[in-house]
Amino acid sequence: MTTYIKKIIFGLYMAMLALSCTELDLAQEDAASSATWYQTKEQFRQSLNEGYREVFWPLDKPSSANSIGINGWTDDFQRRDALDPIKAGTVSSEYGAASTQWANLYKAITRMLVVLEQVENQSGVLTDDEVSQYRAEVNYLRASYYSYLIAHFGDVPFYEQELTVDESFELPRTDKNEILQKIYGYYDDAALNLPVRWDGVKYATKGAAYAMKARIALYMGDYATAAEAAEDCMDLGEYELHPDFAELFESTTKNSIETIFHIPRSEALNTFDPDDEQDYLPRNHGGWGARQPTWELLASFECTDGLPIDESPLFDPQNPFKNRDPRCAMTIVPFGQLEDGDGREPSDGTNFMGIEYTPHPASKQVLNFSSNELILNNDTRSIARFASFNGLAWKKGITEDWKDFQTDSDRIVIRYADVLLMYAESKIELNQIDQSVLDAINEVRNRAYANSGLDTPLITSTDQSVLRLKIRQERRSELAFEGMRYMDLIRWRLAEKALNGVLYGMLDVASDGDVSIPPSGPLVDDVVTPGLWFWGIVPEIDEDGLPDFSPLLEAGLCRALNTTSFPERQYLWPIPAEERLLNSNLTQNEGY
Repeated sequence: MTTYIKKIIFGLYMAMLALSCTELDLAQEDAASSATWYQTKEQFRQSLNEGYREVFWPLDKPSSANSIGINGWTDDFQRRDALDPIKAGTVSSEYGAASTQWANLYKAITRMLVVLEQVENQSGVLTDDEVSQYRAEVNYLRASYYSYLIAHFGDVPFYEQELTVDESFELPRTDKNEILQKIYGYYDDAALNLPVRWDGVKYATKGAAYAMKARIALYMGDYATAAEAAEDCMDLGEYELHPDFAELFESTTKNSIETIFHIPRSEALNTFDPDDEQDYLPRNHGGWGARQPTWELLASFECTDGLPIDESPLFDPQNPFKNRDPRCAMTIVPFGQLEDGDGREPSDGTNFMGIEYTPHPASKQVLNFSSNELILNNDTRSIARFASFNGLAWKKGITEDWKDFQTDSDRIVIRYADVLLMYAESKIELNQIDQSVLDAINEVRNRAYANSGLDTPLITSTDQSVLRLKIRQERRSELAFEGMRYMDLIRWRLAEKALNGVLYGMLDVASDGDVSIPPSGPLVDDVVTPGLWFWGIVPEIDEDGLPDFSPLLEAGLCRALNTTSFPERQYLWPIPAEERLLNSNLTQNEGY
């Protein structure tokens, strides 16, 4: 086990919970794991709250707070031209993200086992119902921790009670399928004994247990279990889709009816850990414009006729946000013409948080809508060298409060739209396609088109191969920037294809602003002639829904920022080298 766990075991109940209160103030500072601490219901509650710390709920998305995935792990995200080891293909047993998540999750497991033992052995402090509920909560938490571990590492050490020092140095890996059955049992107990809803603070619920069980079953290819668990969650009648897709992700939206399980983040509650908002904000808003959606993500959204961009007559490569699935312009800051007859040019920007956004090199000034004055456009590379390297900027969930770098948006772990799509995907893979499958997908699509004035292009096909592609594209459009794409690529075995290639960006520019940029190739001025901006060639979308920008590169209409690589071994993370040095019984995953 981890060095941290061994220290905990060696100390035998030494002030374990107190060690973490600086990051999430859910446990009292004097909380200890010894029996002398568990004297009141409040002390049991405070100790159990430790399991909800944000650090114990990793999402596979960029985060500079702990330097995990800072440059992006998927084809949806890039940080200028930089590569994380995952996209560089250089993951080794020294990989920091793997070591950090391993240590954090085993830390969480051990802490919850301490709580569980005290719950089981308490005398008269808790009622029988409270014992059942607290046990169920612990089971929900440890099931979720083990789910992340087996999804990323495969076989891992497994234990259900505290270990002695000797045991911690000898525990081997357990088959992930054996652990999976234990996980199912934990979630089943949680679903049986947790409430449907809470008043006040939102802890784990019956619906969360069903939803998270469906997720790990889907990740493990157990489609029958995934479909059943997702349907159980749906049948509760407790959740609905939030009426406004964009609003759902704003920091002011708390406890939405769509949210099944989340980790609250609040500066006031000392549960706030910023993810370096400045990296996401455009430069005109005081940010660095360093983290961008990829061209691949932009290309993946359907047109409003339900067709991919290489098949739809509605797609305009000069105005890539025109006639697109509404989630496109709610995920990525749009620019150019948005609909026929709006009088906009490809170089025009849109109002993003009070300032016009456009990366067009001819747009040297943009409008500040608050002051009604023109300002220097630092979001075009003809002015600022380090403006977005591919012209794109994130919009989903980014609001005015990001400007003071203090946003406290809740961390949504799982929401109802995901459950609907998991249900549909599982039934598609089982080839049990009926109206309920189409209804689940179309419910999500209808919400996307709500208030757009457009008719939803409903899914009507019952062909398995057609629906398989549709559901994968729907997940990408619906869940972008939420940390789901990485495991989707892994479980669909598409990472080798999607993450082997090129990071694409705009051509180098000649600047007449404050920054002089020596061009290393063709100038972007060469592509602002009519017909060549934004994309001079419509990228083709392949049978897996992945776009091909190589013709643009070959035609000199874009540039390669970097080369990505994903070797087969990286479908599983390596067992951290430091753990294997301490425990000779820990075998390594193939290729490391």
